[in-house]
Amino acid sequence: MSGTSEIEQFQRWLQARLAMSENIEDPSEKDRINIQIESAIQLAIQYREILSEQSETVPSPFTEMTSPVRVVENTDLERAESPEASICPGCQETISGDLDFCPACGKYR
Repeated sequence: MSGTSEIEQFQRWLQARLAMSENIEDPSEKDRINIQIESAIQLAIQYREILSEQSETVPSPFTEMTSPVRVVENTDLERAESPEASICPGCQETISGDLDFCPACGKYR
């Protein structure tokens, strides 16, 4: 594939995913996935057509990141406790004041 652009490679990958979706047993899930992939393929085709009509060089939509995550310095972060924090009557875990239920057991206040 040395003579193909990145967008063509992406389109081929989508087409391979579309073929693999035939193995999905649930008909509604299969239809949902097929619609998503077919829409993405159509957008890739439209993007390739736009690129072919452009007279100037268009930068690639794909970028390679040097780091998978953004590093946040912990020096400025402070843990803020909600003044309305309480204890869950079901499991005795602390419930944040902005939640109406316990994230540990699911019991509502």
